[in-house]
Amino acid sequence: MNTRNKRWISLGFCAAVSAFSAIAAGDGEIPASAANDRPAAPADPMAAPAPQTYNSVKVINGGVDLDQAAAIKRLTPQYKLRVEISGRGGSYSVAERLRLMQSGQVIAEVPDAGPWLLFDVPAGQYTLLGDFADKEVRRDVTVATSGTTVHWVVPSRVE
Repeated sequence: MNTRNKRWISLGFCAAVSAFSAIAAGDGEIPASAANDRPAAPADPMAAPAPQTYNSVKVINGGVDLDQAAAIKRLTPQYKLRVEISGRGGSYSVAERLRLMQSGQVIAEVPDAGPWLLFDVPAGQYTLLGDFADKEVRRDVTVATSGTTVHWVVPSRVE
């Protein structure tokens, strides 16, 4: 390598160090091209998933691991309709899609639903429609003023 190339590499390295030092000191900005596309790690890995809004219904959906399931269970008093989906053997199950209906109208449609779902809905009559292995399973539910927990055991013919 000749002297000219060595000087160019040294200047390039010094410029990079200088730019990173300025950014660390708060004197510069990180260029947009330096953005990281990875999702941010949750602040608390044992926290429940954030509520999502489907139509106008707030829903917490998840619980595929024990920590997340425990976090969701701690939130159950705040939600009127609580749904736990499992198979006949007791193993948790997930619906490809779950629709919450009232008076024949879909009020929430949740993809990859379960095994725990919390719905922020008022007391009343509802229907759950779940798609499991290309089969639709229906469950009528009455949500009490104090709230209702549904232990939805999916029939073995759809597991």
